[in-house]
Amino acid sequence: MKPSGSGPFREFVMRDPAPPVRLHVRCLRPFCGHEALLDPVPLFGAARDGWPPDGLSRRFVCGCGARAAHVSRAVGRANRDNPCGWL
Repeated sequence: MKPSGSGPFREFVMRDPAPPVRLHVRCLRPFCGHEALLDPVPLFGAARDGWPPDGLSRRFVCGCGARAAHVSRAVGRANRDNPCGWL
């Protein structure tokens, strides 16, 4: 909360927290449609300098066995209808 105004009768303005950043990981193997929306904090820590950069990555292994994946950032909440994280 951030106080606005001055004096003993200051108002406190409630701000919505920033939406979480997720990693959108998509397999690059031909005819494989696997993709996942991952929370990077438990995997790589809170410091964003340890997160994989956007673009080609070989840090993830798909269910089909491929290691080439495209990583991008997704801002917002995960889909509640899909609890396993797959899009």
